[in-house]
Amino acid sequence: MRIYYIFRINKSVANLYRKQEYVIYDILTGIYKLNKTDVVLGYKFFEQFAIFFNKNNMNEYIYSTYKDNLFYIKNINKHIINDRFKNEFSSLIVYNSHIKLKTNNNISEFLKLLNNYSRDLFICDFSNHDYFWLDNIIKTLV
Repeated sequence: MRIYYIFRINKSVANLYRKQEYVIYDILTGIYKLNKTDVVLGYKFFEQFAIFFNKNNMNEYIYSTYKDNLFYIKNINKHIINDRFKNEFSSLIVYNSHIKLKTNNNISEFLKLLNNYSRDLFICDFSNHDYFWLDNIIKTLV
């Protein structure tokens, strides 16, 4: 099971570090590992290079795409794809600061949809030390 954290990086930072993804990963890892007393500092730092998601808009965007899919379920900010034919179970939760995706596949259907939402989505799998720009991965699949 992979756990992806999806961040929307502001354009100026994305353009500056498009080819140096490890810099963004190091920053996000540092914020991810902050202890509770330093959370305010991390939040201020995060605001400078990331764009927050509008939870309502994002939930509506995902729901409107999958609402007729028999393998899709939605509950408030949580979206689930349980497609036994494609052997995919993915659970996506929308937060203001990021999107959290748990999936049994390396590339979930949700990632394909999110690629159409924004070009500047950066994906981190902190437990596997994996990171990438979403659009770069989707390009390799096409």
